[in-house]
Amino acid sequence: MDKKSLQTLIDDARASREPGGVIVAVDATHYQINEHPYELMVNYRDAFDRVELSDRFNTYFSRYDYLVGDWGFDQLRLRGFYDDKRNVAGELKISALQDYLDEACNTGCPYFVMHNEDAKVVMPKRSSRQREGGHRSNRNQNNGGKQQHRSHSGNRSNNSQLSERKADRSNSNKRQQRQHVNKHTNRSNSGQQKAYTVEKVKPVKKTPVSQRHGTVKTVGHSQHRKFTIREKED
Repeated sequence: MDKKSLQTLIDDARASREPGGVIVAVDATHYQINEHPYELMVNYRDAFDRVELSDRFNTYFSRYDYLVGDWGFDQLRLRGFYDDKRNVAGELKISALQDYLDEACNTGCPYFVMHNEDAKVVMPKRSSRQREGGHRSNRNQNNGGKQQHRSHSGNRSNNSQLSERKADRSNSNKRQQRQHVNKHTNRSNSGQQKAYTVEKVKPVKKTPVSQRHGTVKTVGHSQHRKFTIREKED
């Protein structure tokens, strides 16, 4: 199949397809798309085509604050962006438009920007299973928190009991030590038992060296030392 035949099939499919959006012109810059007010803010190189936009539009784009359309190979491509005040990723904000044009579009391609004045973020609906799963997870988290609180309170009570037992033991040991010391002191004071004995020793009278009896003999000597022994007479 050549390129001409492929293009013919594409044109026939587009002709038989119902348009995705009903566009009503209010004035030169304001339009109603599926009863939502839009303002044409940028129309670079006359890129805005109401017929092509009506054919390409999808209700999916109603959630975005801005609608951008660019042309490439005679095809209109649409892209939605959020306002900068929205809590979304940076590449989804309108401030990233220039990056999108530089990276994803042909250089110098015609494009237009429309502001959706009635944008509403559509949240996806959760199925019944997802809701039940969310409720179960919340219950599990609550039960887990209660169990953790109980375990922490039980640990605190056990620790307090152990500390009280240790304090009682230390106090009883201290009382026993004081009683033991008091018993020894009372015994020593009453004279019943003493831990020591008193021995009287006669003083020894010192004798001067000149009056001592004995002989002195030198039994050996060396270069540095002399050894002298004093023999006592019988």
